[in-house]
Amino acid sequence: MQQQVKKHNPFAKFHVLLGQMPGVDKEEMVWQYSGLLTTSLREFYDKKPYEFGKMIEDMQRIVDEMNGKKPTQKRKAQSWDKTELKKLRSAVLHRLQKHGIDTTDWDRVNSFMHQPRIAGKTLGEMSIEELRKFIPKMESILVKDKTIRDEYKRLAQIN
Repeated sequence: MQQQVKKHNPFAKFHVLLGQMPGVDKEEMVWQYSGLLTTSLREFYDKKPYEFGKMIEDMQRIVDEMNGKKPTQKRKAQSWDKTELKKLRSAVLHRLQKHGIDTTDWDRVNSFMHQPRIAGKTLGEMSIEELRKFIPKMESILVKDKTIRDEYKRLAQIN
């Protein structure tokens, strides 16, 4: 007999906490915490996992205060931070692949990233904030790559 593995439901804690907060509107809360992006809990979780985690932490703090509990000390590394870090690194690696870098070769990845005009440090050394700022930079590099390729195609057609 196979043992069933329970999947983590990121929305369960939200709904439990929401149930303990009378008068709070789910859509309004998601709308505010998502930065006026959406009222959909799933879309919010998918597009802004860090902010979703922050909302859950704030809800937990409010419920604890309502129940007379003292605030707990923050853990050093929040699981939401780890989730976002993983998503951002994955996004960077995807863009590096598009740029033509073999992402299975960490020496190549790190030597590219370590260039002063790129990031100045390896992927593993970058913080969440640095990764957030790096993705648009990598996007502009990809746009420039496409522009150059298109120009080469145009010139090849002329000749």
